[in-house]
Amino acid sequence: MFRRIFATMLFLLGVAPAWAGGGQDLVRLQLEAQRFVDQQSASGRGPMRDVSPPDARLFLPACPDLSIAWPAGVPAESVAVRCPVLGWSIALPLKARGVASVYVAASLIGAGQTVGIGDIRLAAVANPALARQGVSDSSQLVGRAARTQIPPGAVIRVTALRAPFVVRMRQPVRAMVSQDGLRVSAEGVANNNAAVGEPVRVRMPGGRVVSGIADADGSVRVEMQ
Repeated sequence: MFRRIFATMLFLLGVAPAWAGGGQDLVRLQLEAQRFVDQQSASGRGPMRDVSPPDARLFLPACPDLSIAWPAGVPAESVAVRCPVLGWSIALPLKARGVASVYVAASLIGAGQTVGIGDIRLAAVANPALARQGVSDSSQLVGRAARTQIPPGAVIRVTALRAPFVVRMRQPVRAMVSQDGLRVSAEGVANNNAAVGEPVRVRMPGGRVVSGIADADGSVRVEMQ
């Protein structure tokens, strides 16, 4: 008991006892506090914040076993770091985590809709995990089509988009065959959707099914067997 009281008195005076093992590593103290805040945030029991570093001029006796908790046991704008053995405690303020600007849906984007520049807007996203899934380059989004419906305000992931279809299933399509400078075409019906460069199977009027590659103009280049 006397040792604890004596250590506290020396701490208040800014003097470290010889047996204290030197001063507390303030970087470690901040890292331990940040680990606590991150764990609380991940479990939904606290805000997603960054722990402010302690004043570099502060001297604390080195603590063998730090105790970290919310003040009064509930999430607050600071986190309490205590040393039960030596009796000192310090409150480290929390600050807003840096935000990133990524594109979100400006309005409802329907499934299959081709995204235009007016369909998206830049928005600040504080959640770093969510921000990493978005993009800040509009060229990765404009001109592509939504795989499924994207609600207003949702972060737009590149994986949620695809190249737009130039050939539509069960729609008429022109099949083109070229060989030795000659080109022959005939109209059939596409058996599947396809974007530029993707394979297409086309049912011809006589019932034969041919395979080809979708071109940008919506025709299908049939490969000669």
